[in-house]
Amino acid sequence: MTQWSGGPNEHHRYGGPPGPPPAPYPGPPPPPHRRRGRGRVGVIAAVVVFVVLLAAGAAGLLVWQRFGGGGGPAAAAVDTSSLDVLKKSPLTTADLSKVDPGALFYASFRKAVTQPVLHITEESYSEAEDFEEGKPGYVWESGFDYRTKKWRMAWGSARPDDPLSYCRDGKERIYSFYSKDWRDPEPGWDDLCLAKRAYRYITDGILTGGLTGAQADAWIKELREEYQGFVHPGAPRLAEVKGRQYVRMVVDYKPVPRSGLYVGAQVLMWSFKTSGVDPDTHPYSYNGAMGTGYHVVTYLDPATLLPAYSEVEQTPVLDENGKPRTDSGYSKLRVEYHQPGRLPELKETRKPARPKLTWPRDKG
Repeated sequence: MTQWSGGPNEHHRYGGPPGPPPAPYPGPPPPPHRRRGRGRVGVIAAVVVFVVLLAAGAAGLLVWQRFGGGGGPAAAAVDTSSLDVLKKSPLTTADLSKVDPGALFYASFRKAVTQPVLHITEESYSEAEDFEEGKPGYVWESGFDYRTKKWRMAWGSARPDDPLSYCRDGKERIYSFYSKDWRDPEPGWDDLCLAKRAYRYITDGILTGGLTGAQADAWIKELREEYQGFVHPGAPRLAEVKGRQYVRMVVDYKPVPRSGLYVGAQVLMWSFKTSGVDPDTHPYSYNGAMGTGYHVVTYLDPATLLPAYSEVEQTPVLDENGKPRTDSGYSKLRVEYHQPGRLPELKETRKPARPKLTWPRDKG
């Protein structure tokens, strides 16, 4: 039996494990106390100035409703009037120069997290050299329906002779490319397909799905007001992939100082909890260690603002002085989002095909 390292699931149950299964990812600690007094007033003042400086707020709210399906507190604070230009087809570089990056980010974020079904194909890399050479550690296709909590997944190593696992209705089936047959996992090692582990495989490690508009607005409001400086959207630009226009956008999630430390990925969880949704039962969590940041390149469909493809790289944890720690490892994902989302069929054929991304790599 071969132990596979560097993937979202560090073991496999086919043929007997060499060691115990990995423990579930630990949850983040509670967020630090919110700043009161002058700090809080400063945040409110900044938001007020931001809203005052941006004109046509009512028009922006209408655009938010067009793309996101509702208003709410966050919609009132984000002027999305500049996104109206995305109604054009075809788009030009001059059109994209009119788009406010922050408005585009939050409108697309809201649209993504309110999808009822997430359906993705994903590759993971644990070494920079492997990414440059196009050699992923693991590849999987998953679909999760947040309305029913049903999910399916085809998951395995990228090596051609390693086993392939299917998850359906909480049960795992394993195909051996050596013996060319399907089997159940070894007793006691059938945890890959448990619902509580689904969060590892059903998103890009930042987004989720299944939220209502009000829940998404609460999450966005917390990100914008309580964790200013965490999200840094770059200027969007046009890209053509497979003969279609997309909006390419770079977003950096940078750790921010709180209570003498720099907090990063856990900000996603702390702000998510303001939606009132239980992350354990939803399910939701982030990828990476507490304190890590992310460098994300994403391609958006301009007609829907939904993501079509992303490359998500974790950035180093920062020490108390704001310097990158040297013990941070490498982790990068390539994610293709399938629209509209559905649950994969996963037929047990004599030679099943491994999941494969069809989207080309980002070339900058």
